[in-house]
Amino acid sequence: MLTISDRAAAHAPASVSRLRLRSAALAWMAALVLAGCGGGDDTTQADISTPADTGAEASVERAGPSGHWIIDQDYNGFRLIYDCTDRTALHYRYTLQADTGSAARPSAFTFDTTLPAGCLQQTSTASYESVHPGYDRGHLVMSNHMDSDSALIRRANSMTNIVPQVSGFNRGIWLEAETVAECYRDLAPVQVYGGVVHGDTASDTNDFYLSSHGIRTPEFMWKALITTDPATGAQKAIAWLIPNTTGLGALDRYIVSIAELEQRLGAASVRISASTALKAMKPQTTWALPSGCSVD
Repeated sequence: MLTISDRAAAHAPASVSRLRLRSAALAWMAALVLAGCGGGDDTTQADISTPADTGAEASVERAGPSGHWIIDQDYNGFRLIYDCTDRTALHYRYTLQADTGSAARPSAFTFDTTLPAGCLQQTSTASYESVHPGYDRGHLVMSNHMDSDSALIRRANSMTNIVPQVSGFNRGIWLEAETVAECYRDLAPVQVYGGVVHGDTASDTNDFYLSSHGIRTPEFMWKALITTDPATGAQKAIAWLIPNTTGLGALDRYIVSIAELEQRLGAASVRISASTALKAMKPQTTWALPSGCSVD
């Protein structure tokens, strides 16, 4: 099982390769096969009286192992595989087109009014920092990626899209990976996939927010991008598997292929449909940002 010592040691790719998941984190994905963030945090409290959002739909897949209820939630701009039992998103996916939006990120985090009845979510919208220092309310789907309209960016700021992220991670290496997607979207559409990885419940020492928010803290986070090279017209891919901690060094150290993600996390967890050749791609360095790239 993944331990905190494993997580701390995972500053090098060799250590990351020893990653092992708790059985529940893998088991719920088997059921899905059959069913076929950026920037810093703030301490603004949510407007919990936010009216119901009719722009999102939930597709309930089926009960997962150990009684976990897993849904595939469509926010009409991005999708979350969400565990209604553990109150956390597990996987996200969306496609970025050229950036023409400028909707402002909301100042408040909100509860998600689109979840089906009985689906649990975090019990508080308060900052994690107010409970235990050093963590942000970190986005899975970057809010700036959803700035095409105010309703969509508001959905990205709901707590179903938020997990505890170490502040240095969220504002540093994770933001770097998000920026790659943001910059390449203006060259060609970018498919974005990602998810969280939890460790062994019994050995976790970073789960500071179970009492306050009802959510566990991920040990690792991953992201994968697929796009078209405008120079050749061929598809290309890049992925990262990154420990949710500080002192990580360069983003290049955490590059993996999609095939490696599938091997380590399980293909049902990664949920990326692509050719074998595309999944095998593993760039030596993170894609260079295009000239004139802006993340506004």
